[in-house]
Amino acid sequence: MAVATHFFYLEQPQFHLGDREMLVTRILGLFLALALVVPAVADEKPAKNQEKEAKTSAKSDRITATRVLGASVYGSNKEDTVGSVNDIVMTKDGKVAYLIVGSGGVAGVGETNHAVPAKTVNMAWVNTDDDATLKISVPMSAEDLENAPALSLEHCADLTVDSFYERNSKYFKSTDAPQLKAEEMFLASALNDLQVKGSGNEAIGQLDDIVFNHKLDACEAEYFIIGSGGTLGVGEKYTPVPVDKVKVTKTEDNQYTAMIDADKNIIGAAPKVTSDKYYAELDHEETRTNVKKAFAETGDK
Repeated sequence: MAVATHFFYLEQPQFHLGDREMLVTRILGLFLALALVVPAVADEKPAKNQEKEAKTSAKSDRITATRVLGASVYGSNKEDTVGSVNDIVMTKDGKVAYLIVGSGGVAGVGETNHAVPAKTVNMAWVNTDDDATLKISVPMSAEDLENAPALSLEHCADLTVDSFYERNSKYFKSTDAPQLKAEEMFLASALNDLQVKGSGNEAIGQLDDIVFNHKLDACEAEYFIIGSGGTLGVGEKYTPVPVDKVKVTKTEDNQYTAMIDADKNIIGAAPKVTSDKYYAELDHEETRTNVKKAFAETGDK
């Protein structure tokens, strides 16, 4: 690439004898200014490098429902997508039993859902664009997934049918995937924006997200994120509540309710987390301890 070079002609000034002392003073001032600026510029680079290292090392043991739902699922070669996550099936105590993965179709139209046992799914953090990204994969090709038993009933009710459970377990070679009863099966999608009621049946917010710990023996829900205040999401505050403090129930017609033995004052005083970083504050032991203390007096579900 040609570099345009510009030449400047500087007219030589005419100095008087009394101007030389002023010139020396100005030159010394210039060198002093450069001495102050250069170290500041040099220090800026390490700071940026430290920020970059902090981003690339942010690999958490916790994941959120909002981060998993809609995420691409990669196949055995780790490069090609074979589907996307449409739902998370949990047991009553919050353990993840299945990921509902859609295959085929275009933009969700004509898609077929499959119940992939949780232990068949691999979740790993990879560094992309100076950030840690969660990558979900299954040990099969797109064709293998498309040939898996298809869910056909609403609310994933197929999982409660003996014949489907047996075919599905056999296909995925899963020996420990649970067979669920309807009243014990909870869908993450159904909990989204669910109103949460507190003491005296008072509405105290809505269930905005679920935080899972995926480094335990089984990936399981650890916190419910309750959103409160604000207008249309602007100015909303996010409170992490231990899962065992929130009682979630489901009726026979798949209507969900959420209750907590706490009022708005307890929710308001409890530690807050931020949604833009997927509640990363919960990776700090101090935050988790403070959350536990905030809800120590509330009853278990």
